[in-house]
Amino acid sequence: MSTLHQIAASDQDHLDPKGQDTSVFTSLDVDKTAERIKVDGLALGLKLPENLRDELAAFGTSKPVKPWGAKQGFPLETLIGGRLPTGEPVAVAETVDLDQCAAVRTITHDPKLLLLGKRVLGFNPKAIEVSLRWSFPTNLPTEEHRNIDLASRWHYDVIGKSSVSLFFYIKKGNDDLDGSHATILGSHRRKKMSMLFRPSTSISEAELMSYYGPGQVVIATGEPGDGFAEDPNAFHRAMQPISSARLVLLIRYT
Repeated sequence: MSTLHQIAASDQDHLDPKGQDTSVFTSLDVDKTAERIKVDGLALGLKLPENLRDELAAFGTSKPVKPWGAKQGFPLETLIGGRLPTGEPVAVAETVDLDQCAAVRTITHDPKLLLLGKRVLGFNPKAIEVSLRWSFPTNLPTEEHRNIDLASRWHYDVIGKSSVSLFFYIKKGNDDLDGSHATILGSHRRKKMSMLFRPSTSISEAELMSYYGPGQVVIATGEPGDGFAEDPNAFHRAMQPISSARLVLLIRYT
């Protein structure tokens, strides 16, 4: 993810972001959404305006993409089958030159989203990280896919600072579960000590289900344009795309 820039100075935290009536997220109830994030670690029901979704889809399909860990970008069409030109499998890549996409700034600096960040964090967001991220069907067995796509394993993010993440599906397979996102409700507030002090934040599904119960798992399904907000300290995972590549806009306020 790339950091855009600082948003507000700490001596301005007593002020809410201006221009709430100009937000493109007209139906977003900021206070209710922030409360859901605080209580459950997840809030569903965000929705991108169609024109911004289309602009992001066009940008994401026309620009080169850079696989995680790679030194160079590739044309999207060379990776869409889940393979590098060398034949090596690739699960995730990020669209390059994201600062050239006007829709990204419109969304990330939307006054309602900035206010949502403030209501969750307790202060005006100081920085924005953003990624337009492709996930590819690799046609590998589940465990092999997870070895090259660590985000598809159950994990929580170690950010080192207060943060809130927002996701919007831009392109997605027709099946609801194809490339969706799963979260364990309440896991941002309740973890065993053994979950905190281990080499990796990835934990087996069996251990998590034993502790939290399967009834706490929510899968954020949806169509292109649908979105949700999450506390990155909650256990979550990206579900493996099966039928087609998934494109997601990921925003993190800190």
